[in-house]
Amino acid sequence: MEGIKHILFPTDFFPNADHALLHAVRLANFTEGEIIVQHVVTDYFEQHPHWSALFGIHEMQTEIDGYVGTHVAPILGDTAGKINIRKVISKGDTAKQIADLAEKEMVDMVVMGSADGEFTNSVLRLTSRPVLAVSMYSDARPAAHMHKINTILVATDFSQHSHRVVRYAFGLKKMFDASVYLVHVIESPKVFEFGVRQSAFFNTVERMRVWAGNQLLNLTPDEFINDPKVIRLVEFGSASDRIAEIAEEVGADVTIVGTHEYGAVRKALMGSTTDDLLIKTTNPVLAVKM
Repeated sequence: MEGIKHILFPTDFFPNADHALLHAVRLANFTEGEIIVQHVVTDYFEQHPHWSALFGIHEMQTEIDGYVGTHVAPILGDTAGKINIRKVISKGDTAKQIADLAEKEMVDMVVMGSADGEFTNSVLRLTSRPVLAVSMYSDARPAAHMHKINTILVATDFSQHSHRVVRYAFGLKKMFDASVYLVHVIESPKVFEFGVRQSAFFNTVERMRVWAGNQLLNLTPDEFINDPKVIRLVEFGSASDRIAEIAEEVGADVTIVGTHEYGAVRKALMGSTTDDLLIKTTNPVLAVKM
């Protein structure tokens, strides 16, 4: 990984978007690069033409120009003069417009504030680009006081393309010499948990833990097998709950998860760890499409 230099930053001009950009600056290598600041206008004005005379495209352009000057540039600090800031106003469905621009520009990352998980996941399902989503409850300290990435949490479900997510995480580790917590959560039915509490499945639990631990070891790149800053964890319970708890416990600067392209029926039966995680954690979540 050569660095994150090309970022799409969709904004609704609310403070949560600013929080997201604060965290993205920590991940980026802005000795050079570009940020595309995108604002999407829906078809509201076509349905309500009496407002369109008051809120035209020129007014929107003025607003986004002012926003870049008063919000984006201060967040970038000294690096603002080193990168290109491009402003784009799109029209249509918000999630689709964001995803379309991300694919067209082949950005390294989409950075967005996440008021709730559902909208962010609409973008995730439409784009193959990594998406950094930041909770509205995240720490919003000024960029000048925010350290670089020290601790990375990467969650894996051992699915077919898990290696891609892990490689991405270790690419960031190389960039920042960060600690990596590599975690797998075994989601168990209530009846199984009851059996564990009654000591009925003790051997089964240990076998599952050993198997999962070996899988984590196999996922670890050879050069980091003996690295003391790589910690492998096997947990039991709800995946989104435990990932959020561990992120808080270890002080993760970013939590990296893989996202699947589930169909509607499978998603309804299984739920979505990423959907839940975006609601439950205050730590930035970087979702990588598998």
